Amino acid sequence: MTGRATSGKVGLYFGSFNPIHLGHLVIANHMVNRADLDEVWMVVTPTSPFKLDDELISEEQRLQMVRLAVAENSCIYPSDVEFHLPRPNYTANTLKYLRYEHPQIEFSVIIGEDNFDNLHRWEEYEDIISNHRILVYPRRVNSPNIPPDSAPNKGGQTVVGKDQVVVFTEAPMIAISSSYIREAILDKQDIQYLLPDPVISYIGNNHLYERIIS
Repeated sequence: MTGRATSGKVGLYFGSFNPIHLGHLVIANHMVNRADLDEVWMVVTPTSPFKLDDELISEEQRLQMVRLAVAENSCIYPSDVEFHLPRPNYTANTLKYLRYEHPQIEFSVIIGEDNFDNLHRWEEYEDIISNHRILVYPRRVNSPNIPPDSAPNKGGQTVVGKDQVVVFTEAPMIAISSSYIREAILDKQDIQYLLPDPVISYIGNNHLYERIIS
């Protein structure tokens, strides 16, 4: 499952989307409209080398929430490409597969500042930056998980070596996170306005995040 594009420029927004929320959607929509992209594919990651599996609900449930969240947007699509690839899901391997399957598409990678700072830790990161434009969106600098001095300079475009382009975007920052939403649901707090209404209904109907996954 991917978008409609068979050529052109596509941004890949990788995430566990556990659950997808309005912050994710604002970033994806900003990239479509401001980063010279034809589409954004929300790539649902079944597992991550940097996250514990017991933090995640099933990949199919997370994919369905992404489907519901982007159903009315003609430029943003869910993708289950990593469901069918070897695990753990390394971004470099997914990108190689997509380049092979879609040779007429120019893929960019959409990541947050915190992930960009740790890009050198990713599997085969040289292949990623050599073959793809990197679109970096800001993260809240005073987040407890991001040291205040870790955020790179934003705005404009930075060229890193030949054919290696990193673009720092001015995407709006929304200070909510999936972990905050999960904790709110567990504590029976109101999550209205944090997620699209169809996603809220899906979570409620399926009693997701109402207990600690073990």
